[in-house]
Parts: sequence; C-alpha cells; structure tokens
Amino acid sequence: MVAWRADAQRAFHFCSQFGAACCGLLAASAFAADRYSLDAVHSIPEFEFKHLGVTTQTGRFDKARGTVVLDRATRSGSVTYEVETASLNMGFGTESPDSAGYQLFEVVKFPKITFRSNNLIFNQNSEVIGARGRLTILGVTKPLTIAVNHFNCSVNPILKKAMCAGEIKATIMRSEFGMVKYIPGISDEIDVSVPIEAYKD
Repeated sequence: MVAWRADAQRAFHFCSQFGAACCGLLAASAFAADRYSLDAVHSIPEFEFKHLGVTTQTGRFDKARGTVVLDRATRSGSVTYEVETASLNMGFGTESPDSAGYQLFEVVKFPKITFRSNNLIFNQNSEVIGARGRLTILGVTKPLTIAVNHFNCSVNPILKKAMCAGEIKATIMRSEFGMVKYIPGISDEIDVSVPIEAYKD
C-alpha cells in the first residue's frame, strides 16, 4: 500500500509540472493494474508421468503461493508462483528424506520450485491465454511458456470478492533441469496442471 501511494504521488507531482493531459495518462497507469493473491487451497499444482512406460501416475504439491498482476487495458501483467517441494504428495502417506519422491526433487537441497513471468499472452478479447516466463527446478532456470485455459474474472458469489481463475497447462522435460534420477522408469516428460483461483488484494 505504501509503494502504491508513493507511485501515485510521484505521478501527480510530475503532472503538476507538465500539464493536465499528462496527469490523466499517468494517473491511469498508476491505478490501472490489479494485484491478485492465489487461494492456496484451490491452486494445488499436480503433475503426471509415465511409470515403466505403461501407466500414468500422478503427484502433487500441497503448499504453493503466488501473485498475479493484471492490467487488461495495456494487455500486460506478471505472475510469480512458488512451490514448497517438501509438500510433495505422491499418495503414499507422509514423505521422508529417504523416499523416492524426496530424492527425485532433492527436497533438502532445493526447497523451492519457482515460475516467474513478466510477459502475459492475451487474445483479442484481452483474456489471458498464456505466459512466457522462467521456471526454476533444482536450481536450474529455463524458459517456459505455459498455456492458460478458461481464464475469467468475476466476483465470488459466496465471498463477494473479485477474483480471476483459470487452468495452467505445461509440459517439461525434467532432464533439462538436471533431474535425471529414475529415468526411464519414471518418464523424462512431465505434464503439469495447476488450477488457479486468485483474489484481488
């Protein structure tokens, strides 16, 4: 909130020197972008992989957080998303440092997986359909373009709060991040799916 006020004050100070028309443009830019915080309960990341080349298995992370900044007027925004690897859930009960999942993600050494983007992709209706960003796994950062499906913004009818929601899809080759343990028993290709519900701050 302090930073937001400071930006607005700088805008109007600049306007006082360069005229009313400039003031209108700067004020619009200072107030246009909306910030949304993820609802962690309804934004759990899941992933799928092939086991022994014959079955599709799934896992998830139970703790994640993130923010979305969205300015539809200028078709711009950003995404910050962070996963706690220690919250890995493969459906076998409590994970431990000795479990295959913990060893695969090297949880002790790399407690976070992050995705950051300052390049949202919009369709002709100014709806978000994707994002170009950078994904970090095991300390290795690579470019990644994600698809955003069914994006929409509305008001939660129960909470009466403004929200945006959608479904993120992406496919990665884990070996590109140095995650080569258990290949080919556990496939190199991993499909990622993240339902997103985020509320306006």
